[in-house]
Amino acid sequence: MSTSPVSSPPANEPSKSIPRGPFLPLLLFMVAFLGWAVSQTMDLIRERSALGQAWSLQNAPLAQARKIRASTSSLATKTQKLADAGNSNAEIVIAHLKQQGITISPNASPVPPP
Repeated sequence: MSTSPVSSPPANEPSKSIPRGPFLPLLLFMVAFLGWAVSQTMDLIRERSALGQAWSLQNAPLAQARKIRASTSSLATKTQKLADAGNSNAEIVIAHLKQQGITISPNASPVPPP
């Protein structure tokens, strides 16, 4: 019995390949694009959550700043009224505030910060 070796095509002949359409490359592109889009969406969701958390953490300090601003404005207005009434210590305080560029309007209502 004689066995014949499997013959391979000669090196100078082109091998016959199965023609492929654009389906596989397009499928790979679409899967990659979908993965990128999902990744970007997840990053944006995390960033939005972090920004919302940072915004909510600022509420307490802003409320405290509003309280301090209101009390400082009230103190300055009362000091101005005392100076207008002739209190010499209040006049000294008002003079120092004016030197620093701080003006006090006794009739102005406090403006809430934006």
